[in-house]
Amino acid sequence: MTEARHAKILVGAVLAACSMLAACKGCGEKKTAALAERPSLAEVTVRPISPPHFRDTDIQLDQAQIAAKAKKILEDAAVFAAPEAKRPAAKVSLEVEMVSASESAEPEIGAKVRLRIAVRPSVSPARFAEDVAAMGQAPLPKGDVDEARVAFQRLAERTVEDLLLAYVARQKLWDGGAPEIASALNSVDNDLRVEALRIVAARNLRSEIPTVLRLLSDEEENVRDAALGTLVALRERSAVKALAESRQMRDAREMRKILDAIATLGGREAQEYLSFVAETHDDAEIRAMAKAAIERLSRRNESNQTTR
Repeated sequence: MTEARHAKILVGAVLAACSMLAACKGCGEKKTAALAERPSLAEVTVRPISPPHFRDTDIQLDQAQIAAKAKKILEDAAVFAAPEAKRPAAKVSLEVEMVSASESAEPEIGAKVRLRIAVRPSVSPARFAEDVAAMGQAPLPKGDVDEARVAFQRLAERTVEDLLLAYVARQKLWDGGAPEIASALNSVDNDLRVEALRIVAARNLRSEIPTVLRLLSDEEENVRDAALGTLVALRERSAVKALAESRQMRDAREMRKILDAIATLGGREAQEYLSFVAETHDDAEIRAMAKAAIERLSRRNESNQTTR
């Protein structure tokens, strides 16, 4: 049986500071501090979104089995701390929905899963929270109810596993050293690249700036945006030239991100680029955005001079 699974991140990127490089001075104390920030694993719940049925027949989903497997994956990965009375707790919820095309010439079935991890109280690093969805699909050669029941359970379990293993991989990255971060920045996995970019910003890993600059031209928008956020967090003014060369000058939405970032980075090159766009761009909306960015940059410069 062939299966196609695809995951899409539903929430925006966040920056969070966590564990330091393994080779740093005093890393034992830093690691202890990082562990102290981790929430404990609370309950894992599974619920179907609307009663699953195939060819007008209800299909029972073994929710307890899925919950047990999900909990084991997270416990074995040790990304959460042991339960303690005053420690924040991570509640894991899995919503499973059947997607079927039982009336087609070649019937198939799908299991759409939404994984949500909520930490309460929300004092732990934001990286532990999650809201992501994925769907598994498979054909049904026989097209009968028994086959659909088995396929749906299997797809649900495997899609849950995919989501949790991806989550675990991103969390484990925060415990990695410089080689692991560098490798993740070059991964084919978009979400892993985004997570690595967050870590670069949180740890101030300036040695990775050349790679981050290259990722400004990545094909995936979420990777480009994460790279942009990282460079702003690092106050890397060399990004101004790269930004001017890497994005589409005629895309208003992309240009808004660029202009905001350049105004935040500041410097002579930023002022020159913003002025160039404000005076010469053939789109009035983008010219207006550039002028607004210049005003923000000017106010920031005046404020900095006043506080010196």
